[in-house]
Order: sequence, then C-alpha cells, then structure tokens
Amino acid sequence: MGLHKVPGSKSYLAEDAGLKDLGTSSAVAAATLSAAQRLAGNAQAVGRGTYEAAPATVTAGWANNRRAGAVVRESRPDWRDTRDAILQRVAEAMNARGR
Repeated sequence: MGLHKVPGSKSYLAEDAGLKDLGTSSAVAAATLSAAQRLAGNAQAVGRGTYEAAPATVTAGWANNRRAGAVVRESRPDWRDTRDAILQRVAEAMNARGR
C-alpha cells in the first residue's frame, strides 16, 4: 500500500503496513505478556485466587487486524476476590502508579 496522506493533516504520511507489522511483532507480544504477568503476580499477592497470564491474539484497528496481546485470568477462582474485584483494583492501582 505504501505511504498515503492522512485526511486532516498537513504533512503526516501513514504507512498502514508498518503499523500492522508493529502490532504483530514478537517485541510487542513480549511486552504485553510481561505486563500481563506483572498484573497477574500483583493480583496473586493481594488476592486469594490463582491468577495466570497467557499470550492472546486480539483484534484492533480500523480494519480489525489480528495483533499480539495477552490476557490475565483467574484460573482458580475465589469468591472473595470476585466480591472485592481484586483484578480490577490491582489494574487501577498499577495504572495510577504509571503516571
């Protein structure tokens, strides 16, 4: 496809193939998995359930391209973690620290 002018911009040229290559790269997959593992580890330290991180493929972008991502799930649920929204609270705390 190559470079193309983006409507509404004066000098920006986009290359959609480059964004697709970036989103499917192994470096992005490793970075998202690393973030998911940190989230799972922090949730594990705070909660009573067992949390794990795993690589996943997500759809994103205007063309719904498949890209690298990761997921955190509670593999051994505990009702207290669900009641206290442990995973959500840990994610919000990590987001606040990142600012």
